[in-house]
Amino acid sequence: MAIEQHTSQWDNFVANHCDVEFVWLQFMSYRSLVYTRMFPMDKFKAMVQKGKFISIPKVALLLGPGDVIAEGVLPSGKFCLRPDFETAYCQPGSNGTRAVIMCDFVDDEDAPIGECARSRLRALEETLLSELGCSALAGFEIEVMFMRAEKSDGVMRFSMANYEHSWSSMTAEDESMLEMMETIARTLATAHVPLEQFHAEAAPGQWEFVLPPARPIQAVDMLIRAREIIKRVATSFGYHATVYSRPSPVHPGNGGHIHLSVSPVGESANCVQKAEFFFAGILSHMAAIMAFSLPQDISYSRVAAGLWSGGEYACWGWENKEVPLRRIEENHFEFKLADGLANPYLTLCAMIAAGIEGMRNHAPLQGGDCVTSASELSPDKRQTLGINTILPKSLDESLNALEKDHALRTLCGSEIVTTFLLVKRTEAKILRQMAVDDRKNWLIARY
Repeated sequence: MAIEQHTSQWDNFVANHCDVEFVWLQFMSYRSLVYTRMFPMDKFKAMVQKGKFISIPKVALLLGPGDVIAEGVLPSGKFCLRPDFETAYCQPGSNGTRAVIMCDFVDDEDAPIGECARSRLRALEETLLSELGCSALAGFEIEVMFMRAEKSDGVMRFSMANYEHSWSSMTAEDESMLEMMETIARTLATAHVPLEQFHAEAAPGQWEFVLPPARPIQAVDMLIRAREIIKRVATSFGYHATVYSRPSPVHPGNGGHIHLSVSPVGESANCVQKAEFFFAGILSHMAAIMAFSLPQDISYSRVAAGLWSGGEYACWGWENKEVPLRRIEENHFEFKLADGLANPYLTLCAMIAAGIEGMRNHAPLQGGDCVTSASELSPDKRQTLGINTILPKSLDESLNALEKDHALRTLCGSEIVTTFLLVKRTEAKILRQMAVDDRKNWLIARY
């Protein structure tokens, strides 16, 4: 983007937000942590005028828990943050004093680096439009559990709410949380995140917030903004909000389901066929996609039948919550094998890359229509429907599938896939050395 456009967008924002004193530049790590650099307003204005922003050590993208550098990585190199001023908003609760802006990763010539998932997602969307004549809309569901936090012996522990609660219920205890839920909804609206709906979910203290559809990058930016706001509002009410996959072994846990629709631009012919090619690509690359969408060991406790989380086979079905691809309209599917521990830029990159591959190959949509859990079907019935792929049951399996998926590596970018594999294997090695309860609390505290 030209410096003049940077300046114009920023000037418009400042003219409408005169009380801003500090600017937060944010970017998301490969481990789905939001990193932040903060600047006084005068310093940031000078950076905008020069068109040069802060540089970050490249090794920041390769850090595991405890800021341990991934094995075999050199601590050299850098990239620059380039703020996307279309994402600028005033942080709720700051009285208009803080502006928050999401960033791309660029080199000294202002070109996106190969490791920038946000830029790659933009490029994939452009490929879908220019080569295949289709546009995509994405929408996210946020399942979140509100827990109580207590510090004991210097260690933070988290406990679930213990009360009668069920899906879409409004018990007396649910009513007690209503003020917080409505405050979340109002606060999201002030940050340009208009909710579609929100409701109680199945586990104690669990709620779901449904975000509106948008173009892929805008949808992810909105999701990150929404998660940050939910956490801040929850803290102000004395709760800790977590998207950790499985706080309770007896409840389904938190998903991060993704709605995706694909439509031809400027034509109506072959709309259904093009969409089916696209989602056939997702089905055929699903094992590798899961490395991005289910990026922790605990994520795979939800790859099971009976949890409404997608089941154990690569398949699809009309309005079936026990399949990984729930078909809602001819060109609109919900992808259920995702959770809130995932980096959504990476997940959508993988899904759209797989969809592009399916469209290029005119891949037929098989693996359905499945009307129940595929695990309950006889082998003959699964064979008739084309349900042949058992999905990974562990992070190691999905990482290995990603490593072997050359088509996905090419479309997502080899730098992205290589970096992700290094980071996740380093992270998994460190987390597996923790005691089970310590690891659970460590993840809940951060996600």
